[in-house]
Amino acid sequence: MEQAGPSMAELLFQIFVLVVAVQFVGWLFRRFGQPAVIGELVAGVIIGPSVLGLVHEGPTFEFIAELGAIFLLFMVGLETRLKDVLAVGKEAFLVAVAGVILPFIGGYYFSVLSGHEQVASLFFGAALVATSVGITARVLQELGVLSRPYSRIILGAAVIDDVLGLIILAIVSGIAQTGAVEAGPTIRLVVISVIFVGAAMAAVPLVRRLPLDRLPFQSAYGTAVIFALGMAALAGAIGLAPIVGAFLGGMVLAEVAEDLGIEAPIHALEGFLAPIFFAFMGIMLDLKALGGGDVLVAGAIVSAIAILGKLVTMVPALTQGLKSAAVVGVGMIPRGEVGLIVAAIGLSAGAIGEDQFAVVIFMVVVTTLLSPLLLRPLIVWAEGGRLPSQEGQ
Repeated sequence: MEQAGPSMAELLFQIFVLVVAVQFVGWLFRRFGQPAVIGELVAGVIIGPSVLGLVHEGPTFEFIAELGAIFLLFMVGLETRLKDVLAVGKEAFLVAVAGVILPFIGGYYFSVLSGHEQVASLFFGAALVATSVGITARVLQELGVLSRPYSRIILGAAVIDDVLGLIILAIVSGIAQTGAVEAGPTIRLVVISVIFVGAAMAAVPLVRRLPLDRLPFQSAYGTAVIFALGMAALAGAIGLAPIVGAFLGGMVLAEVAEDLGIEAPIHALEGFLAPIFFAFMGIMLDLKALGGGDVLVAGAIVSAIAILGKLVTMVPALTQGLKSAAVVGVGMIPRGEVGLIVAAIGLSAGAIGEDQFAVVIFMVVVTTLLSPLLLRPLIVWAEGGRLPSQEGQ
């Protein structure tokens, strides 16, 4: 007999505790000049199973958290013009490729040299690949620098990064299941992904011709929410991360967002849901798994590989200057939930063991917390000591 899930009253209480925690700890971190997103992550760790045990993982929280990530990236998309991303398209592509290849190679060879089998090592390398752009996007949004070239490079690279990471994961999963690379499904995945991203970009110049304010919905805000969810669902259906679809959907509507007056209500919705996403990431981190000495040593080495593998993305971004390149390199560091998901797939498939999974958790904690801590002073440096978010104060 299946164990009953939490009651509605229990769920409401847990959501209440979570919202209070993220609002208070986020405020506390801001008070001390740190990005609120770090406070939201820490709040999740404190109220989660690792410390107080007041809130636990579950499908309901996971769904709400995913909505938070979707509307965060949709909001970021609304503040990003396609022409601005295309202006740094070459740099974004090179940043994405460098940030995928080098961490994968580093993770793979570390695992091989540690005595693990080839399939396990492939999964281990794949867990180091994809950037969790939601963390970086939140910091860029908080500091009011989404319009800067370095932000466009990061966001553009994140879309390409996700496609490349998905291809690697598909290949590695195929090897784990069949012992060989299946060319057909991989090629089909690549083609569908390219068509999806290309179609979204092609829709941008056409959106002004559409009667979006005359559709049979109650409001333009309702139309925007439907579009965000639809693009996220479509991306998820073809195997991409839903947040990539949400970001592209926001970028499509960016051309008409001001005319339709949708930015303020979407920002209000995102402002409530996004902190829940970051707190949920903190809840998922099992700190007890990090207690072993071997895990700490291996985790420190893998974290260094993961960080250096993304810092090299500074090189193609040097066309924007050293300061901007430094922001790009650090902005690509966090792995967040992406690394956990890849490692969890490997664990459930029996390709990696509990020890490797614990090392990935360690790496995720380090990269997730380190990037926002470093980003703020780097952006202040890049902006000459004055942030756009402080203008008018």
